[in-house]
Amino acid sequence: MSPSESRRTLAQALTTLIEKKAERDGESTVTDQVIGEHIGKSRTTVWKLRTGQEVNPKIETLEALARYFGVRVSYFLDEDSAAVADEQLDSLTAARRLREVAETHGVQGINARLGSLSADSLATVARLIERLGESEGGQPPQHGRSTPFGKD
Repeated sequence: MSPSESRRTLAQALTTLIEKKAERDGESTVTDQVIGEHIGKSRTTVWKLRTGQEVNPKIETLEALARYFGVRVSYFLDEDSAAVADEQLDSLTAARRLREVAETHGVQGINARLGSLSADSLATVARLIERLGESEGGQPPQHGRSTPFGKD
């Protein structure tokens, strides 16, 4: 297989970003129309980029996409940069989910204690908090009551 055959395409890179943003911020943030409005292009242009029908956009388009998705332009050009960015995006998604789960179950001060964990570890902690919450009837602890992470 030649290097060009195994190389990630712009459409694949964009699809990955769309999936991660949808998971993090909701499906409504990644429609072709919404993305187009944010980057100053038509929804048709976004659709062509996403489906691989447009493979050579202007640098201004890549810069606008990078700003919208919170990555560097190199994400679209360099697979090593993309891998690092994907890991960072996964960590942001996991941290947001953990924060939401912690708030739901009355756990406070968790961000400072878990800030250095990987995305997989953050997801594991979130699942643990959910299970603990379920075992207590799904009710957040009362104020002043001890939780596994200290006083509420």
